[in-house]
Amino acid sequence: MVMARLSTGVLGRRIAREGAWVVLGQALSAIAALVSIRIMTELLAPEEFGRLTLLVGVAALALGLTATPKLQALIRYYPDAARTGRIESLRKVGIQLIMPLLTLACVILAAFWLLAGTWIGSAWYMGLLVAALLYIDCLRSLELSLFNAARRQRAASVIYVADAWSRPLMAIICVLIFGSSAEAALAGYIAGSAAVVLAMHLWMRLEGASGPHAPLDADEDFNKKLALSIRRYALPLAPLAIFGWLSGVGDRYIIAGLLSLQDAGLYAAAYGLASRPFLMLSGVVELTMRPVLQNAVAAGDRKLVTRTKRIWLLLTGAGAAFGVICFILLSDWVGHLLLAEQYRLATGLMPWIAFGYALYNIATVYTRFCYAFDDTKAVLLLAASGGLLGVAVMVPAIFLWGLTGAALSVSAGFGIQLLFASTLARRAVAGFSSPKQVFKE
Repeated sequence: MVMARLSTGVLGRRIAREGAWVVLGQALSAIAALVSIRIMTELLAPEEFGRLTLLVGVAALALGLTATPKLQALIRYYPDAARTGRIESLRKVGIQLIMPLLTLACVILAAFWLLAGTWIGSAWYMGLLVAALLYIDCLRSLELSLFNAARRQRAASVIYVADAWSRPLMAIICVLIFGSSAEAALAGYIAGSAAVVLAMHLWMRLEGASGPHAPLDADEDFNKKLALSIRRYALPLAPLAIFGWLSGVGDRYIIAGLLSLQDAGLYAAAYGLASRPFLMLSGVVELTMRPVLQNAVAAGDRKLVTRTKRIWLLLTGAGAAFGVICFILLSDWVGHLLLAEQYRLATGLMPWIAFGYALYNIATVYTRFCYAFDDTKAVLLLAASGGLLGVAVMVPAIFLWGLTGAALSVSAGFGIQLLFASTLARRAVAGFSSPKQVFKE
């Protein structure tokens, strides 16, 4: 009994310590995002801000298709790799699986803009910029995934904060030098993130990186088995990128097509402000609790899994409710403080977007349990239903109520996703028998 209490106390102190670093990193990153929105809406017209949002969305979709599913697999298998001393193999097998697809995506993006840039009204070199952003974001996401899986929250927070501040800072500098255009801002994003990735490789101890020429594990059969396990885990998550992008970023493209680029820029600015506190809350709680959950699942500790779920839902639900109340009462004040005058028409959208993201945060908790219990098919089903139903609601809502309809559809789409997520998470936990023994002692 004494040992159990001691273990619980040590666990609680470690979670609190790691959570403090996560909170600090997410808070400073959120401040950077809010300051960036304020300055960029002063420097860029709504049309250019909308175009910048669409270009960044293309890179986000490509990252989700090429790398994110396998990064989720690295997070899933990290506790087993750490227990058996094979983190280096996990890292290098993951890189070997990601890099060919990443390279192909960069080539396709560059070729598309080279061939079709004039037809879509964009410069030929935009493909190179989007490809560069994709490549840099992938390198950063790889290290962040491994840092978080290793519970190195201080290192992860340093990267989050550095990137959150360097990207908008370089974007502002490029806009001031080269003019108020989406191209200049995108070039600044690339320069800022590239500086962070370079500094990270020069001065930080990367997880599982023992040197550029370090060989893989001598057991080739093990490496093949690991690669196969990563592919199987990641396969249902590949289409997830499309549906996740559709529900998280695709609304800008729908608004640009049905209304205008100016409306897309107004919506993107309001969406960025209303969603940021909820994304920060979700990031803080998930980055703190996810490694605890993964370790509990790997150890087969059902009691710790249940306790983790209860704490996770309590923190997320309380924070989400508080955020919605704040936006209902203070959205006009937030808009006047953090948006340029030409964007303030969109402040009325923020309470609806905030409510939608409150529902999204709670749904994310259930989704994470589907990941942890290897039910990636359920994750795909959640993303598909949320994305497709969100679009099905958004299109008629835009025709009926314009931008207000788009904001209303955020709440509707994420509400449906929450209902599905809670059901599928219970099924995933109930159907889980034992951890897959990819790694053996």
